[in-house]
Amino acid sequence: MKRQIDMKSVLIGVLTTLLLMSLISANKDEAEMGNLSVGSITIRDGGGFRILSRAGENTVLISGSGQGGGSIMLKNALGGASMKLGASEDGQGGFKVYNQEGKMSAHLGTGEMGGGFIRTFDKHESSTVYLGTSEKGGGQLTTYNEVGNETAFLGTGTVGNGFLRTANEYGKMSAYLGTGNSSTGMVLLCDRDGNTKWVEKVDD
Repeated sequence: MKRQIDMKSVLIGVLTTLLLMSLISANKDEAEMGNLSVGSITIRDGGGFRILSRAGENTVLISGSGQGGGSIMLKNALGGASMKLGASEDGQGGFKVYNQEGKMSAHLGTGEMGGGFIRTFDKHESSTVYLGTSEKGGGQLTTYNEVGNETAFLGTGTVGNGFLRTANEYGKMSAYLGTGNSSTGMVLLCDRDGNTKWVEKVDD
């Protein structure tokens, strides 16, 4: 007796084989998948989005699993951090950049008291310049030498007065130009130990 060929079963088998071959080919070379266009992507439970280099290293990492919130991290060709945008552990926003050795070179963000600031660092990650809000709420610009001592301060004092203060290499005040206790102008010069040696101020 001659057996009949079930064309429906044959067609299903062929289509299944083609589908499996397509999936195997896509797994071997993800680049052949082409472009992907979607309306939106939702990543739940603190997951992340990664872009990998040809060597398999993270070059871009967008993560929602940080202690202070989400962050975006970019890395250089050596796999070290080059830029980070996100929230600190306290939930404050910030933007950090790093040198080729992975050490922070600049930080733009929000301080503990809620004020904004910009801070730069040398190759050893020691502060060189601070521009921003002081602890008392006034503006300030502070510079530091290679050993971390303050060399100049331009800003607002604790009572709201403006002044410029310079210091020697040891961090001892060398000069003061600004406002005195009587809200009038004052100039002050010091010796190498920070002791006042000459003062000139405007009388009331």
